Amino acid sequence: MRFYERLRQHMRQLTETELDLLPRGYQIVGKVLLVRLKRPLLKHKKAIGLAILDILPYVNAVFLLKGMKNVERKPKIELLAAKPGIHMLSQTLHSEHGCQFLVDLSQVMWAAGNKAEKLRLVKQVRSGETVVDMFAGIGYWTIPIAKYKNVKKIYAIDINPKAVEFLRRNVIMNGIAERVEILQGDCRRFAKPLEGMADRIIMGYLQDTEKYLPAALAMAKPKAYIHFHRAIPIRKIQEIKRKIVSIVEKHGWKAKFLAVRRVKGYAPAIDHMVFDIFVKRV
Repeated sequence: MRFYERLRQHMRQLTETELDLLPRGYQIVGKVLLVRLKRPLLKHKKAIGLAILDILPYVNAVFLLKGMKNVERKPKIELLAAKPGIHMLSQTLHSEHGCQFLVDLSQVMWAAGNKAEKLRLVKQVRSGETVVDMFAGIGYWTIPIAKYKNVKKIYAIDINPKAVEFLRRNVIMNGIAERVEILQGDCRRFAKPLEGMADRIIMGYLQDTEKYLPAALAMAKPKAYIHFHRAIPIRKIQEIKRKIVSIVEKHGWKAKFLAVRRVKGYAPAIDHMVFDIFVKRV
């Protein structure tokens, strides 16, 4: 029986209209579950949390995901239900592709839905490359690359001090500290220190990513690859491509699009897209 159907059975006290609004899905990170609720259901949020805990006994805690705060991408969450005796409820250990990620979901985001994209990216990275991860978070892209590819160095940058704290712990836990240099701050601050160093640049940020493109170009070697992520409606793909080309050419480079892929749904009529771009200084 599907999650939604089981949840309906547990929440029979709701009206038929409210039952139709119950969530169809959720996100699990380690042993923590995150769920979004429609506004009419918020008065029942604690009961829904307890029902989910009963339906999914392997979960330790259920949180309501309300959104993200500011440029640091700090989640806004609220505890709905938890098993007794569990401490540090929002902190969990998540395993993916043989990598371990320690994360506190009240402090840093977990990039849900990127699992296949991580594998695709790892396969593209070549031995000996220098990689810059401009929005590293807790190591979503950095850790699998450093673990499975013989890269020269990964410069992992993030502005959120809590994300950097967990990134440091995750790098050590996964045994890749010698390949990763961690930098805290706005990635644009490191355009000069990392000038001309990167064979490959990961721009894993979804809002107005293009405003960080000049910094990425400054970090790039004369020939380099950029993985440019963006949340956009599908109908605006060509518009974003034109904007990317305009910025690249304005800074004295040429751009060639190698692939444009949908990573996952992001919001109604908006998708998380990634543009694989080969750039060459003119």
